Amino acid sequence: MLTENEIERLRQAIIATIASPMIGSIEDYTWEAIFHYVKDITLSDPALGRSKLLYDAVDIQTATGWSLKSLQLKNFMATNTFSFVIQRADIIKKAEELGFPGLTEKSSPDELGAAIIQHWNDKIISSKSEQGVVNS
Repeated sequence: MLTENEIERLRQAIIATIASPMIGSIEDYTWEAIFHYVKDITLSDPALGRSKLLYDAVDIQTATGWSLKSLQLKNFMATNTFSFVIQRADIIKKAEELGFPGLTEKSSPDELGAAIIQHWNDKIISSKSEQGVVNS
């Protein structure tokens, strides 16, 4: 939920972004920059490297973290469906570490699914801790 001030900041940021001939679309780092501006939180310098932590934006005042995604649609309709893929989870390579020794591509869907859930639970817990996030 955005405040009225954040809605106005979002409107201004989108107008400024679209007006720039250097920016082709609002996605990736452009979206991250807009979001940080809207929420009035510090944006890290991409030249200093990008992390593989879960949260792209963290408000240290409220300990809130967001994993930011953008969706590009040519025609927005209420009936559009979409899926986000936020990271590959190489559960086969990490099988032992995840507690699933012997896991292969031919393992049962239940076992593969359990390994994926374990992978994401571990990712969320470690990123929350490392990034100081209480509210995801």
